[in-house]
Amino acid sequence: MWILILAIYQAPPDAVDYDGPWQFWMTKVAEQHYASEAACRNDAVQIIGRIHQGMLAPVRFRCVELEASLPKGAPR
Repeated sequence: MWILILAIYQAPPDAVDYDGPWQFWMTKVAEQHYASEAACRNDAVQIIGRIHQGMLAPVRFRCVELEASLPKGAPR
């Protein structure tokens, strides 16, 4: 399974047509889990497109693969 992590950066509050430098602001983890990296990346591009309709801040993303299940006796 894959999860999507978004990192959002922000400009100073008084910035207009700001070109950086940008400071890290927050992370968001998508609620949905993905069956493939391609599906994760596709959703990331769509989410970033929606974010950019309201704010043109840099957004970076990572698709991270995790085990969908663990076997009996897995370390805790």
